[in-house]
Amino acid sequence: MADEETTHLTDHDATAVRRIRRATPQGAEEIEDALAVERRLRFTLNGREVAAVMCSPGHEDELGVGLALTQGLIRSAADLLSVGLRGDAEKGDAVRIVVPVELSLSVAGRVTARGTAGGVVQLEEELPVLEGDGPSVTSKALLRMAQGLSAGQTIYARTGGTHGAGVFTADGGLIALREDVGRHNAVDKAIGHCLLAGESLADKVLVISGRASREMVTKAARGGVPILASVSAATDAGVDVAERCRLTLVGFLRDERMNVYTCPHRIAAADR
Repeated sequence: MADEETTHLTDHDATAVRRIRRATPQGAEEIEDALAVERRLRFTLNGREVAAVMCSPGHEDELGVGLALTQGLIRSAADLLSVGLRGDAEKGDAVRIVVPVELSLSVAGRVTARGTAGGVVQLEEELPVLEGDGPSVTSKALLRMAQGLSAGQTIYARTGGTHGAGVFTADGGLIALREDVGRHNAVDKAIGHCLLAGESLADKVLVISGRASREMVTKAARGGVPILASVSAATDAGVDVAERCRLTLVGFLRDERMNVYTCPHRIAAADR
């Protein structure tokens, strides 16, 4: 599906070192500090530009297809014909990367400009309701996932400037972990990886570092993820969407505790 132009950058390409002055109670000093890199990324669907976002370098093809899925532009990998990357240096701007995504004609005909969410065209349709019970996970496994997400955020460890999203199996096995300056981008990259790899999300758990807001729960639901867990807080609108979509939503997954807001039946009874 991905064409031969597709490339990935390393974590080191996502950081930059700047000379700064740091002030502390003990005084001030000149030091070198690592910063998270961000750059502009543009998306086109069948030749039409639909989004421009600021994101961390790397895994741009995953971000493109993940965004298409979580915004409702596609429903599965079968809707995609091709995905690629193209550099686009413009005067007065940093190098911009374009992700051209080609959709099948039947899907392209369904895409409507109903409005935008963060500048992204969406498909005009209802949110999916997750079918079946889905996986059963233990609280211990969920806490291990949160620890695994934290340990895998190498860019955050150097810069403190990124969010993380990880896709795990029900027993805590890591499928994909992505970091980005944007929390939405991190989720789209992790989901996009699974889409391109042919990895079903119907029995997986998505763990995120940012708030479980309405947009984040919507992305999980459109991706077909039955369990979304955040190390941070949930919002009331996020809980509303999770209830509507029959998605298990967990918040404050840290320090040996968690809040289960919706559909607790997927958390193993003996472990609640």
